[in-house]
Amino acid sequence: MFGPPSDSALVRRYYLYRATLSVGFITPIFTLFLLRSLTFTQVGALSALYSVLSVIGEVPTGYVGDRLGRRVSLLLSVLFTVGSLAGFIVTEGFFWYMFLYALWALALTFRSGSMDAWLYDTLDERLDTNQFSHVRGRGDAVQSWTAAVSMVGGGLLYGIEPTYPFIVAVTFNSLGFVALLSLPKNRQYAAHSDAEADWLSPLEAISVVRHHLARPPLRSLVLYLGLFYAVVGIANTYVQPMAVETLTPHAARFGIRIPAGGATTAARSGEAGAALALGLGVMYASLTAVASAGGYYAGVIEDRIGVRKAMLAVPTVMAVALVVPLWVALFALPAFAAMRTAKPLVQPIANGYINDHAEEIGRATLLSAVSMFYMTLRAPLALGAGMTADATTATTAIAVLGGLFLAAGGTVWLLGEVAPEAETTVEERSDSPTS
Repeated sequence: MFGPPSDSALVRRYYLYRATLSVGFITPIFTLFLLRSLTFTQVGALSALYSVLSVIGEVPTGYVGDRLGRRVSLLLSVLFTVGSLAGFIVTEGFFWYMFLYALWALALTFRSGSMDAWLYDTLDERLDTNQFSHVRGRGDAVQSWTAAVSMVGGGLLYGIEPTYPFIVAVTFNSLGFVALLSLPKNRQYAAHSDAEADWLSPLEAISVVRHHLARPPLRSLVLYLGLFYAVVGIANTYVQPMAVETLTPHAARFGIRIPAGGATTAARSGEAGAALALGLGVMYASLTAVASAGGYYAGVIEDRIGVRKAMLAVPTVMAVALVVPLWVALFALPAFAAMRTAKPLVQPIANGYINDHAEEIGRATLLSAVSMFYMTLRAPLALGAGMTADATTATTAIAVLGGLFLAAGGTVWLLGEVAPEAETTVEERSDSPTS
C-alpha cells in the first residue's frame, strides 16, 4: 500500500531519529546531579568505568550490527538509554550509578558503529556516499538544536525537583523507537534471509579490524582522533564545575548568587542550586546553538580545506582554548564553545574518511573497533582528571587535558601520517584494473 520513502523523505527521517538522541534535558545539570552525593574522584571513576565497559562491548556490539542489522542494534541502543535514564529517577549512590553507567555504555556501543554504518550503506544504495559528511554533519546539527531547546527546560525542571529532567528525558528519548522503525533496513538485511545474507564470522571480524587499523592510512588517524575524543569527552564532564569556579565572581552582576565552597556546595544547596541550574541551562543552550554550526558546516569545511587540514586545525584550536582559562577566567565561555563545537565538526569528516577506507561487510565492526580504541584512551584520563580536580580545581584538570593533547597529539602528527589525502579509497581500489 505504501511504497518506500523518497530519498529526501528518508534523509528527513534520519534527522528525526538524530533529534531523539538528544539528552539536552539532563546535559546542563548532570554533573551537578552526581555531585549531590559523589566526589570528583568518584565521578571520574564512573567515567573510567563507562570507558572500560565501552571498550569491552564495542566489537561484540558492532558484530551484532553487522550480523543482525544496523537497525536492530540501534533499537537496542534506545532501550538501554531509556533504561539508564529511568534508573537515575529511582536510585542514588555510587554503586547504583555504576550499574546505570554500564547501561549507558551498552547504549553507546550498540549505536557507535551501527549508526554511521547504516547511514553510509543507505547513501551508497540510494544517494551518494560523497554526501556522508554533509548528511551526518547536519544530523549532528539537528541533534544539537534539539538539545539547545531542551537545555533551558532541563535547568528549570532541576530547580523544581532534581529528578524531573530525567523523567522528561525518558519520555522524549523513547520516541527513538518510533523514529527508527520508520527507517528502512540496509539492503543486505532486507533482501536476504538470515541464512542467505553475507556476514562475518567472529574470526573474520577480528581479521577486518586488524587489517584496517594496524597499517596506514587509518593507524595514525585513529590514534590521533582517540586522543582528541578522549580529551574533549572528559573535558565536557567538567564544564559545570568549571563554570562555577571561573564565573562565580561575575555571576552577581546578573543576579545569580552562588554559594561559597565550589561546585559541590552549589550542587547540594537549595535556592542557589536552582538559580545555578537555570543559569547553566541558558549557558548550555547558547553554547549548543553555536556549536550546531560545527556539524552543519562539516561538509563545507571538508570541501574547502580537506580532511587533513581540518584534522589538524580544529583539535589544536580546541586544546589551546582549554588551557587559557587557567589564567583568564572569562575565557571559559569561548573555551566551552570550542569544546562543544570541535567534536561535531571533526567527527563527520573523520568517519567519512574511515568509511571510505572500509568494506561494506564489516563496516559496523570496524567503526566499533575504532570507538573501542577511543574509550581505551579515555579510561585512565578520566580517572586522572577526577583526581586532579579533587586535588586542585576542575579548571586546572581541563587545562592539563588540553596541554596533554597538544603534546601527545602533536607527537602523533609529527611522527605519523594522519589522513593522507592522496590515499585511495576501497571503492577506488576495487575499480582499479589491477584489483
